[in-house]
Amino acid sequence: MAKNTLKKIQSFLSLRKPSNQDDEKFISGIDSPYQAAKLRSASKNKSVDSFHSPVSFSWTAFWKSFIYENLPPVIFSPLAAIFLEGSLARAWHVSQNRQLIAVSTKHHSLSTIRNNWLIIYPASWLMNIGLFLALFSDKNIIQNIDPFHMILAYLLLFFRRLIIATKYGYFRPEDLERLCLPAPDWDDNKTVRRLIAQGWMRPWEFPGLIEDELTIAMDENDICLQGIPIEPDKKTRDILIKESNSELFPSSTSSTKENELPSGFILYNIINSVYRLPALKYMQQLTYVCMLLLPAAAFLSKYFYGMDLFGITPQEKIISVATLFGFFNGFQLMMFGMVCAADYERRYASSKKLGELVSYPGLKLSSIFKSFYQDKKGDKVFIDLQKRVNVFAWMNMRNVLRSFGETYYLRIQGYTSILIFYSLLCVGILNLIVWTGMKHHISTVYVIATVIVAVSVICLFAISKAIQLQSLSAKHRDFIRNELFIIEEEIWELKQAGKGEERINDLLSAKALLQQVDESINYKELIYKPTTIFGYAANNGVMGSVLGLVLTGVLFAIQGFVSVGIVYDSMGWFIP
Repeated sequence: MAKNTLKKIQSFLSLRKPSNQDDEKFISGIDSPYQAAKLRSASKNKSVDSFHSPVSFSWTAFWKSFIYENLPPVIFSPLAAIFLEGSLARAWHVSQNRQLIAVSTKHHSLSTIRNNWLIIYPASWLMNIGLFLALFSDKNIIQNIDPFHMILAYLLLFFRRLIIATKYGYFRPEDLERLCLPAPDWDDNKTVRRLIAQGWMRPWEFPGLIEDELTIAMDENDICLQGIPIEPDKKTRDILIKESNSELFPSSTSSTKENELPSGFILYNIINSVYRLPALKYMQQLTYVCMLLLPAAAFLSKYFYGMDLFGITPQEKIISVATLFGFFNGFQLMMFGMVCAADYERRYASSKKLGELVSYPGLKLSSIFKSFYQDKKGDKVFIDLQKRVNVFAWMNMRNVLRSFGETYYLRIQGYTSILIFYSLLCVGILNLIVWTGMKHHISTVYVIATVIVAVSVICLFAISKAIQLQSLSAKHRDFIRNELFIIEEEIWELKQAGKGEERINDLLSAKALLQQVDESINYKELIYKPTTIFGYAANNGVMGSVLGLVLTGVLFAIQGFVSVGIVYDSMGWFIP
């Protein structure tokens, strides 16, 4: 096999920028693997502040973004930036970088500026005007329009803005500061790289994104994986040494001996094998279907009952067009649900491969290296956890993998909860309409039913993937405990035979470390930082609760239809 060309990275980190030279300088100065697991203290020449710390949610950033997103652009949101940022210069750069009033070609491309002024800004103002007219116009002027359509359309936009505010809440302090600085400290590329549905879903289009996130994950765990060796069998090592395809995570470093590989090299290629492929094959098609469902439910039902699709008066036409924009915008909200499911799926696949690595006969090389796709030998890489060096490396790899892309991961969990809340809110609106006898058109019921079904199905799909990911921790813990059981038996048999003193010491050493691994997985992944939905660890109970709430609410609304005796006239309007 020919050696692959090393992949050149393009880092956009504002703290520790990864480089092979810096890593090698650090690795050459460490005496043992444990020092590589104490990155900050072992890097005596670097300030502690130059390393990335675990991300935390900023309520200040959230509320700022919430205000910016919900105020109309061009006028009101830039004025809010002047007030909130404290200086005209910072307000200007924030307005440009957040596209509150995109005019500077230094911050954006001409196409971005054009799209904002031709589509985004007019649509935003139209939605606000439409909502105002729907709520405060004379009822005689908008008698052919159901205001609930406009309210539901605006809620789709509102929850999308809530998701955006959550995104900025999980931004790192250094990125929030860069948003207030002139280009090129921040630009379109950096914005897109941090978008869940674009940069994170298509990392192959953004050189260095995976390497940057892996570097951050190592910093968060105070680990340099390239300084922690792992020991496969000699045949596998000789094969893999030729597979270096990243300048940051090569197959050999100054820390590795003749029979070893850097654990960072293994983990990088596991992650890359999953994240280089499109997630959820039919995700884009499904989001397009969802995009058409809402306007179809609203306008087809109006057409069936012989109503003017866009009303008669100018006010009705404005509201109808605004509603249409809002319903089409709703596909983005549903797309976030699909993206959540896709991210859980990729994390599951990565963690599963890491588990297969230590489960005999091991992980297929063809599943992580492109060059093995046509290989018929069935070569696999197996890491024996009866060797202490492998236990130490595997657990550190696991810790880093759990933190990989953590800013995106935390956002994903937040988005899932927001979507569930939106679905429950729609159930509440349906019950409000039914039980209070509020004036409405039958098309509103169809729209709400469509939203509840579409969003709930997507949410439950995402939750199922989250449960799948979370359950993997328990499976891996079970595997570790079984390894401990087997090691204990082997130690006893060796002692009974009165031989293998060196082997016994090796096993005792591996056993002691595996016990710590077991405790760490139990605490860290099952208690302290599990995958959560609504703040609760993802499990079948959470899914049952969500499904139960939705179904109970829907059945309660159906009971209301029957009990109240709701009927509609020939035009589809509710008869009090």
